[in-house]
Amino acid sequence: MSKILTTPGWSRRTMLKVAAGTAAAGLIGTRNARAAYPTEPITVIVPYSPGSTDQLVRILGMQMEKILGKPVVVETKPGAGGSVGTNYVAKNAKPDGHTLLFAVTSVQTVAPHQNKLPYGFADLRGVAQVTTGPNMMGAYPGAAFKDLKSLIAYAKANPDKVTYGSAGTGGATHLAGAAFARAAGIKLNHIPFQGVTPAVTATVGGTVDLALGFAQAIWPQVEGKRLIAIAQFGDTRAKVIPDVPTIREAGVDLAMPPRVGFLAPAKTPDEVVARIADAVRQASAAPEFVDFAKRALAEVDVTGPDQFQRDLEAEDKFYLGLLRDLGMAK
Repeated sequence: MSKILTTPGWSRRTMLKVAAGTAAAGLIGTRNARAAYPTEPITVIVPYSPGSTDQLVRILGMQMEKILGKPVVVETKPGAGGSVGTNYVAKNAKPDGHTLLFAVTSVQTVAPHQNKLPYGFADLRGVAQVTTGPNMMGAYPGAAFKDLKSLIAYAKANPDKVTYGSAGTGGATHLAGAAFARAAGIKLNHIPFQGVTPAVTATVGGTVDLALGFAQAIWPQVEGKRLIAIAQFGDTRAKVIPDVPTIREAGVDLAMPPRVGFLAPAKTPDEVVARIADAVRQASAAPEFVDFAKRALAEVDVTGPDQFQRDLEAEDKFYLGLLRDLGMAK
């Protein structure tokens, strides 16, 4: 049993009262800090050009305002594949919860391993995951395969003949294709494009065999019979595209759900992070947000800070290993 050290002239009973009072004051202080947040408008930085990501968080932010009692202002800050806006939050924002990042987690788990950036993985902490993609693979209807098993068989018989388009070398879609090829024991020929849309367009035209990207970009082409849905990259089938099988269903042990959520400067207090995460949890259940996410083909999959941080750490380790295998780690 630990001993309580006493100051001369202080009785044991007095010391116990002081200790209890100090603990209570600390607890009250923590509660007050959490209750006080936020004290000013909350700025959410989206590190991409205006599009589906900032639209999603704007809808969510309107619901969060009702819970937090302060305006939630969304600002796009694009550049360098998301690194400009990410660095702004990681290195320039006060760690008080009033400036947050809303992004695909690859800005934290991939980009710092490839390039010399001012920020690293440890400069941000997970606050709340909001969606998990889904990411999927679509094929040119005239390709020599129609599903994942026949794709794998054809690629094994014809090394390097199957081509896939991505949003650019080193990006999440490029790495998803590389990880799939590694896990399936096949070789694929990567063709980079300046964005997912050009890659999808090239696949529709038969210039490449496969396109990888978010369902928002590929699924409309599948519905229009211009592409074939080959697989999705999640742990389980996303509710927004339930008829598309996962990669694991073809016997390939790989799941790479692209996570989208809130990140904050690493030193943001736990009680503030918990307050934001709770607001996200409540706001994400609002019918307005649920309906918008469904129309945007975004799979709502909210997790709190502890689980989100564990997933980020596992994702960071996975991508570092993959980049090293590809010879692309800095």
